[in-house]
Amino acid sequence: MKRNLTKTSLLALAMAAAISLAACGASSQSAVATPAPTATPETSTAEEGMTEEMTPAETPAPDMELSAMVDSIYKVYPVELMMMQTTAIDLNDEAWLTYNTGLSAEQADLVASGVKSESMTGSQAYTLVLLRLKDAADAQTVADTMLEKMDPARWVCVMADKMRVATFDDKVLFVMTDSELTDIDALFAAVPDALGVEFTYDKSADVAADDAMVPSEEEMNNPVAG
Repeated sequence: MKRNLTKTSLLALAMAAAISLAACGASSQSAVATPAPTATPETSTAEEGMTEEMTPAETPAPDMELSAMVDSIYKVYPVELMMMQTTAIDLNDEAWLTYNTGLSAEQADLVASGVKSESMTGSQAYTLVLLRLKDAADAQTVADTMLEKMDPARWVCVMADKMRVATFDDKVLFVMTDSELTDIDALFAAVPDALGVEFTYDKSADVAADDAMVPSEEEMNNPVAG
């Protein structure tokens, strides 16, 4: 699967990394011991093959139905963190797909569309992922994979201490957070009324500090494009 990175996405990654690193020193929230930074997908060769014709319009727009669902959830249970944003999950970029969902390239074929909602800073451990699947029969498989494979220390300097995933219809809703920021159980309790649905599968997991997927020395030393 080929990566699909534009100049705009590279700039966004660089800005996000800079904001995250700057925020680490100012942030004091962390429910567990501060983990080693999680390696983000390597981007040093992403500029290869770029052309002047590439424009910001190529960045996928968030799925309107899924984005509206996220908005509806937040109307019933507000998540008030800094610089919150709902963005599309690019299913054609294997590295970032795995980083954002925990799914492999093969499992990406089960997904029709996806969005994530999180703070644009790296100092707040919270992410919500909502996926629409091609076949509702795969929902529990995808949900279990996300609960097992998502890295609770994917942020630069903070870590989630709880994860929860639920399925309804052909959708999979996953959230992981620092409990000091968000009551994950209250959020999930609000979803059925907010969306008019019933969960068909619901599972949660507490996270310990040693559950972080600490990157290898080689991954940590990967160069980052400037």
